[in-house]
Amino acid sequence: MTDVIAVLEALGSFIVGAVGRAGVALLAGFALAAPALAFAIVVHALRRRRDRTLARASGVAWRRSNWYAPNHTWLAARRNGELAVGLDDFGQRLLPSASSVELPRVGMEVGKGDPIVVVRAGGHVVRIGAPIAGTVRRVNARVRRDPSLLKRDPYGGGWLFTVVPGENGYMKFPREDQAEAWFAAEQRRLSRFVEHELGLAAADGGDLVAPAPALLGEEGWKKVLAAFLHAC
Repeated sequence: MTDVIAVLEALGSFIVGAVGRAGVALLAGFALAAPALAFAIVVHALRRRRDRTLARASGVAWRRSNWYAPNHTWLAARRNGELAVGLDDFGQRLLPSASSVELPRVGMEVGKGDPIVVVRAGGHVVRIGAPIAGTVRRVNARVRRDPSLLKRDPYGGGWLFTVVPGENGYMKFPREDQAEAWFAAEQRRLSRFVEHELGLAAADGGDLVAPAPALLGEEGWKKVLAAFLHAC
């Protein structure tokens, strides 16, 4: 009987020790994971907050505080009188992908419409013009390292460069409610362009379905880029 009790005591001690060690390991793991978990929660909250600031027109996302240029670049006020510039959601949908992005030099003087950003997209080269005249102040190194940001996060991490404006013509670009009406009109224009200019059937109503180069053919796609992105 004494031997049985000794065995049970030994087994009990082993179980208690194992549970204790597991508890310590669990606490240690939680302590190590807690900062990463907290960071993930903060990032998720910031993304949800950012997404709530975006409006939608015909399925196209846009930020009310931005100005929108005719070539589907956006401009947003930044510190020290700078304007951040990026490609809007409508524009990025016309690109099948973004494998590399070439940005202007800091300090470069540009005129309105000058080719300033080169995007290589699905084997194609797209040159995007400057929406306004001015001086390039900063460029986004992140989008150069990760070109997918241009399509994945066009109003956030996918911004391209900042410019100190040489004129204030951008203040006449659509913004707020005018931008909503403009995006809706641009979708209708794209549908008419695809149907009448290229002889292809466009989707009826609903969200924007950007025509792919494979559907339009090389020349047709270039015509769409020239008409909507003013790109060459």
